[in-house]
Amino acid sequence: MIYFNNYKYFLICIVPALLVTGPFLSDFAVSIIAIIITTSIIIKKNYFIFRNKYFVIFIVFNLFLIIRSFFSYDPIFSLKVTLFYFRFALFSIGIAYCFYLLNPKSLNKFYYCLIITFVIVVLDGYFQFIFGYNSLGITRIHEYRLSGFFGTELILGSYVSKMFPMVMVSFLILNENKKYFFFKISFLILSSILLVLLSGERAAFFSIVLFCIIFLTLTDLIKFKLKIFTLIAIIISLMTAITFDEKTKNRFLDQTIYAFYGGKNYTTQEEKDAALENAISNNKLVIFTHDTHSHYMSAYKMFIDNKFFGKGVKMFRKLCSKKEFEYDEWSCTSHPHNTYFQLLAETGIFGFLLVFTIFILCLVELAKIFFKKIFNKQYTVDNVNICLYGFFVIYLWPLMPTGNFFNNWLSVILFFTSGFFLYRNNKINFNES
Repeated sequence: MIYFNNYKYFLICIVPALLVTGPFLSDFAVSIIAIIITTSIIIKKNYFIFRNKYFVIFIVFNLFLIIRSFFSYDPIFSLKVTLFYFRFALFSIGIAYCFYLLNPKSLNKFYYCLIITFVIVVLDGYFQFIFGYNSLGITRIHEYRLSGFFGTELILGSYVSKMFPMVMVSFLILNENKKYFFFKISFLILSSILLVLLSGERAAFFSIVLFCIIFLTLTDLIKFKLKIFTLIAIIISLMTAITFDEKTKNRFLDQTIYAFYGGKNYTTQEEKDAALENAISNNKLVIFTHDTHSHYMSAYKMFIDNKFFGKGVKMFRKLCSKKEFEYDEWSCTSHPHNTYFQLLAETGIFGFLLVFTIFILCLVELAKIFFKKIFNKQYTVDNVNICLYGFFVIYLWPLMPTGNFFNNWLSVILFFTSGFFLYRNNKINFNES
């Protein structure tokens, strides 16, 4: 069994790198780890692990998704996602169990693999920004976007923003008491935020900025004056990038204004003000962009049609063109591009409340830390947990466009971090008999 554990640890260490290759290899690693942990539990008869409340809640959720799939518009299409969705829960348990068996020093390999992979991805992104092609010769395919190693998939900013919290966790554990810690962590924050800005992904940029605000506000690793210095450096760098790089300016300012004012390039402030006043008076304001607004409205119609159970996973793309759910000609897409609108449309109140509760609980934990710091000067914060709670907050943040909640690639990132959270907070007691 020790060989199984070593193989599983190796797979866990390379998951961040496999994510760069796309969803297939990373999901394949998830499946292998799920099989290994299940085999290990059965051989050792550690069935108590399956009675853990977190695993039970997830399995109940998964069973609900499967049953709903059977009664959906296209059961086979929906079951492709839901039938084996439980592998992600086993993946998280596998990470927690594997790390439990290792001593802290052995875990350093995991931290180094994560940091090295992240740094390579970031450097490659800057390489593509400067030269127009990355280190593998992949050319920039979009005028306003960077893709780096991801090729035709414009998800470089999403990868950086979502992996950044775990990279910070790794960095804290390896470097907290080492020389020049402040300069290292400041450079890491600054370079990551700037690359996400240059990648052109506005939602990813909001996410990483929100995480850095949480990190700088709540952690006690950096003195207040140095936090202010870091914040000023970030603001200056971002303003410089937007001012001097026309593509970045166009993506984050001009195109955002273009969408906000209903899709027209207004040349004067008077025209913009008049357009806004007209939109308000005629109730034509849109959420983010006209396209996303249409997706949300179509998802809302599906939710109204079945408030408690939704229409079934992956059914948005099948039903959005139906007359009763169509909002306008832009209604249809693969998913509503917002986690909570998708959950409401496809899983109803049941699925929505489960995920939203996780978001609220993480937000409450961060609020507790904030108020304890204010009212108890002797309170010592857990900097690693701040990063972990921060990850769940930005991942589940309601007010921004998001990817498909049930997307394999995104699910690997979510449950990868969840596994470390279970290990770090002893949420599964592996000592039970």
